[in-house]
This record gives sequence, C-alpha cells and structure tokens, in this order.
Amino acid sequence: MDKLQIIRRKNRLRVIFSLLTFGLYFSFVLNWTDFGAPMLEGIGGTLINGALLMFVSLIVIFILLEVIYLRLARNADGEDK
Repeated sequence: MDKLQIIRRKNRLRVIFSLLTFGLYFSFVLNWTDFGAPMLEGIGGTLINGALLMFVSLIVIFILLEVIYLRLARNADGEDK
C-alpha cells in the first residue's frame, strides 16, 4: 500500500474518532441545560445521579474508542497482529 494512502486513511480514522469524541463531550455538557435536567436527580434515592453515571461511562467509552482506533490504525499499516 502506498504511504500516502496509509496517511490519508489514518487521518480519516482520526477525524472520525475525534468527531465522535467531541459529540460525546457535547452530550455530557447537555446535563447542565434544561434538556438534561432529569439527569441531575438521584438514581433510586442514592447520591449517585445520572450525570455522574454518564461521566464514568464516558471515561470507559473513551478508553474503548481509543483502543479501537489504535487497532484500526495498526491494521492500516498492513500489520495483522
């Protein structure tokens, strides 16, 4: 595969994953608007609210997205590990 094609594919992948990450960050910010007001209430009478639960789940999602990106980028180089 041509090096230029590899670089273009990696750049496309990074842009896609960056836009996805940006969208998820934006969804978290919505917790402090009228749209996300229900997320600020406690879940089941505990101190844990929807925003906190969303924050923790987003951290896990961001780590998984980065792992997926790294595997796809490695395959773009022609490595099959």
